Amino acid sequence: MKRLCLLWLLTPLYSCTQEAPASEKTVTPVRVATVEIYQPSVSERYSASITPGRQINLAFRVGGFVTELHRVRGAGGQTRSLEPGDLVTEGTVLARLRQEDYEIQVNQAQGALDSARQNEQTARSQIDQAQASHTKAEADFARAKALLEKQSITRADFDSAQAQFDSTRAQLESARTQLASSTAQIQTAEATLASANLSRRDTSLTAPFDGVVVQRNVEVGVLVSPGTQAYSLADINSVKATFGVPDMVAVRLAVGTAVSIEAEALPGRNTRGNITSVAAVADRDTRLFQVEVTLANRNGMLRPGMIASLSLGQQATLPAVPVVPLSAIVRDRENAEDFAVMVVEGSVARRRRVELGPTYGELLAVTNGVKSGERVVRTGATMITDGETVEVIP
Repeated sequence: MKRLCLLWLLTPLYSCTQEAPASEKTVTPVRVATVEIYQPSVSERYSASITPGRQINLAFRVGGFVTELHRVRGAGGQTRSLEPGDLVTEGTVLARLRQEDYEIQVNQAQGALDSARQNEQTARSQIDQAQASHTKAEADFARAKALLEKQSITRADFDSAQAQFDSTRAQLESARTQLASSTAQIQTAEATLASANLSRRDTSLTAPFDGVVVQRNVEVGVLVSPGTQAYSLADINSVKATFGVPDMVAVRLAVGTAVSIEAEALPGRNTRGNITSVAAVADRDTRLFQVEVTLANRNGMLRPGMIASLSLGQQATLPAVPVVPLSAIVRDRENAEDFAVMVVEGSVARRRRVELGPTYGELLAVTNGVKSGERVVRTGATMITDGETVEVIP
């Protein structure tokens, strides 16, 4: 009787256990990253601005009406005037002014020179005549002096010979003065003609080197005055990367040092160049010394205005350190001032306190707490707890 009652009491408990099985644990999906060893560098990283190797503003030395602009073939096959971005070669006539105004000046100067040369010829002829007359008068005067000493000539005849001598001498000096004046006139006329020819040549504005048009400020028909800037031309066969460095770095830089520069617009494409200038005086506001690096740019990939970056100093001199993604770092729950990572051991996540070092882009150095090859949670680390089962997903 007692045995039947015990079985009757246990039967409901057994049946309940079969009907309500224990609940299964939830598995959290995570993405992991492998701890890697990174070799840091002690070099300094700087941002530089790309500028043309040289850039000049081309202006007219003389004034006048613009009658012609250099034209190139456009995208539609039609010719058009030069625009910013167009390439030109050395010696290309970029613009012309009306030359008739300066042709008149050249003709006037040539006429004045011809007149001065004619005056010189006349003065030389006068000198020859005056010299002949003076030679005869000089001989007559010498003979009159000899006869006067012998009292073989009257005083009146002697005075007449002397007067003729003085007159021809004055005529000779006058002719010589006229020749000197004509010579001076010729020199002045030649200078005026040279200036007129130069002004006429300056009505054409030519490119002094191969370059790219940066700006154009004139149109056909515009009246320009001397000094008017017509074009801005840049030589980009070579470019300069300019940046500022503090004094502790400037004293270690030397002209000729080779450096490598990478433009932000051209990732992965490094360009080698040499330091060509280190400022002797720091900028008054920034206290930085301006440095220029010259780079060859035959393919034209580097364009003025681009931003580039470069490193200075010795490379790879610091010890290698383990690194993890920045997203893998979480606050330690026991101490909010410390940091931790979730290390995946098999299928279980373990919280591990770490000591952090410097950052290298999107990577963070871990000086203590992890070792190379371990897996840390990089996505979802804040959503799991120590000892939780996780599933690694791609």
